[in-house]
Amino acid sequence: MVETITAFVCTLVAGMSLLLPIDFGWTSESTALQLDMLAFSVPRAIAVGGVVAVLISVFATTMNHAMAAWGSALAGIAIMFVNHLAGRHASPAAPLSTLNFVDSIAGGMLLGGIAAAVLRGRMQVFGWTLGALASVVVAAALPVPHPMDLMDPRKALRWPSTDSPPMWLIGLALALVVIGTVINRHSVEIERRTVELPMAPILAGMLYISVALFSAEWLAHRVASALNLTLAVATTVVTAMIAALLLPRRDGTLVLLAVALSSVGCAVVPAELPRWTGPIIVAVVALGILLGMRRPAPILALLLLACLALFGVLTTPGEQGPLHAAILGLVLALAAGYSFGCAAPRYNPTRVLGVAIVLGSSVVLALRDHLSSGNFSTATIEAGQWNPSQTPMVRSVTAYEMALAITICCAIGLLMLRHWRAPLVLRGSPRAVDAQQPPELPEDS
Repeated sequence: MVETITAFVCTLVAGMSLLLPIDFGWTSESTALQLDMLAFSVPRAIAVGGVVAVLISVFATTMNHAMAAWGSALAGIAIMFVNHLAGRHASPAAPLSTLNFVDSIAGGMLLGGIAAAVLRGRMQVFGWTLGALASVVVAAALPVPHPMDLMDPRKALRWPSTDSPPMWLIGLALALVVIGTVINRHSVEIERRTVELPMAPILAGMLYISVALFSAEWLAHRVASALNLTLAVATTVVTAMIAALLLPRRDGTLVLLAVALSSVGCAVVPAELPRWTGPIIVAVVALGILLGMRRPAPILALLLLACLALFGVLTTPGEQGPLHAAILGLVLALAAGYSFGCAAPRYNPTRVLGVAIVLGSSVVLALRDHLSSGNFSTATIEAGQWNPSQTPMVRSVTAYEMALAITICCAIGLLMLRHWRAPLVLRGSPRAVDAQQPPELPEDS
């Protein structure tokens, strides 16, 4: 139970450190250049943190001692704690982009290290997955502070700032990791695959995360033409399929589910998500994870995501209200939990890669950002969020169409993967007697 709580808190902190730009009480007093550099560096910092998480999880899993995993997690949360402690007492001239990069690297170390340390049973997997997905909910539900008088330029450029992630939550995670490190300092229960560092998850992670970042930045600066959208979808799907094939057996299933989930999720959020809905959505995510563990069906998860995207395509041109946003949010939460619950990779770094894909860049979000930019003469306040654009980002039917295309392609890729890769049959099981056994994989696959 303690490891489950530790996994939840640590992945929640790690996800928030990756998704949310670092923020202090003095951030609003920084120069416009510092704030622009921070905003520009956020997608790249998330990508770097995701790659670090995959590297740390592979390294810690390969080492035959729990101290490698707990030590990596302790180093990550300690760096984050010092970074935030020093940042709170820094001056407005401090480089926010550098502090944010350090925060993302520390979050990646924490995410990968705690995965290798605690992912041994269903409860630990449940807590770790719920914390990672809950960080996305917190990032979406956390309102962006704004002044009420938008016509005053001095107030419009100065907004109240808050610490994110909060210091008390970082301190709690630090205390839990310290306790876990002391208790497990002599443990050797970390799953060992090979003496050498397995390269498949590292190559798959670096390939997809880097290509996704490049594609998103490329599309954000291009005209949203049919050709450009087709190239973006094709690049995303082909890269996801290559990454899935790089992983052993059917571990790539989680990659395809994460790509589809990221695309559909980026078509839905940021929506009109009041803060009070956060606990409800987290509870639905938890329910989805339990359902996925109980009745795993990856094809059903992709079908649910495709239906959600199709619902967005059919209803977005019309008038939207709170009920529409609530339906999309709850179904997306259920689909997210079920996707990660039903995919059970045999190699834990694959779970880290799946979370990194969900937290990282997406061409769908880049499209929505591109369609929403260009006119900053008006500003709208929805559910406590200040959106200075001509239309709310959630009303783009093109984004839903793009997400639907990616989801359908991921479903086709999943069928191909299941056809090419034989399922894992445990030795001594009844199926192993009659079924033809595939060749044994090498130790480092």
